[in-house]
Amino acid sequence: MSNVWIINLKDNRTGHDKHDDKKFGICLKYNIIAIGWGKESSRIAEARAFNRADNAIKRMNAGDYVWTKNPKSKQEVYLFRVVDDVINDYIIEGNTFFIDNDISKSRNVELVKRFSAGEKLPDGLERSDIVARSTAENVSKEKRNYLIEATKKYVASL
Repeated sequence: MSNVWIINLKDNRTGHDKHDDKKFGICLKYNIIAIGWGKESSRIAEARAFNRADNAIKRMNAGDYVWTKNPKSKQEVYLFRVVDDVINDYIIEGNTFFIDNDISKSRNVELVKRFSAGEKLPDGLERSDIVARSTAENVSKEKRNYLIEATKKYVASL
C-alpha cells in the first residue's frame, strides 16, 4: 500500500491568522497540498521545521494518500491522493501568487473524499486522529497503524 501522510494547510506566518482558510482554499482550487516558508530568512529562522516539512514533501510518492483538515472549521476532513512525482517549487518558478499566500512548495493531488462537518470518518476514525504535530508527517505504522489500516480499507472500498 502507498504511504499515508497528514499535512497542515495553515498559514503560520507572523501577522497572519493560522485559522484562516485562504491558503487551504488555494490548495483546493489548484489541486495541491503545500508547505510555506517562501522566504530564505524564514527557512533559516525555522530551519528545523522547514527541513522536516521539505523532507516530507520530497518523500511523498505518486499514489500516496494525504489527510488534512480545513484550518478554519477543523471539522471538514479531506483525503487526497498524490497524482505524480512532481514537486512544484514556486521560488524557483518565481510565482509570487503562491509565495504571497504561504505556498512555496507543493505536490499535485486529487481529492478522494471530503468529509463534511458531522459526517462520520471511515472505520471509526475520529477527527482528532487527523493531527500532524509538524507541518507534514508520514503516518508511521508503529505509532498509528489504525490510521493506515482505516485509510487502506476505505480506499479499497471505493
